[in-house]
Amino acid sequence: MTRINTQFSRARLLVISGLLATSFAYGNDDSDELQVGRYQTVILQPTDEQLDLLSSIVEIELPGDIKTVGQAIAHLLDGSGYRLLSPKLAEPYRVLLFSLPLPKVQRQLGPISLRQALEMLSGPAFRLVIEPAYRLVSFELVSASTTSDTDADS
Repeated sequence: MTRINTQFSRARLLVISGLLATSFAYGNDDSDELQVGRYQTVILQPTDEQLDLLSSIVEIELPGDIKTVGQAIAHLLDGSGYRLLSPKLAEPYRVLLFSLPLPKVQRQLGPISLRQALEMLSGPAFRLVIEPAYRLVSFELVSASTTSDTDADS
């Protein structure tokens, strides 16, 4: 009867455990997770903020040199991936919105989604308009009857 030597050297055990760990980390191509450490995995999917840029959460205190709603909106959009519709293409009443003074209570925003921040800055008289194909942001004037109905409900 022959005996099988079941003793493994420490080096062999390390090699075997390394191979097993590698096969667990990279073995399943259908998985949405990747093991990056012994007890840590990472989900291989974009975040909601990466899929919908306007849902990203912002928390910002606007600098003192920002005096108007238009300047605040431009500051918020900086680095977001979205930009304002060209003034040549925008409705003339947008000039009214952008020239309004920025209320002190709106100098500190968040945590709030970028979409909600833009809607808050424009107020109930304007509706946020998004053009996702070109990543453009604009505002349209809400009809006078809708605005007065909202005021009557309050």
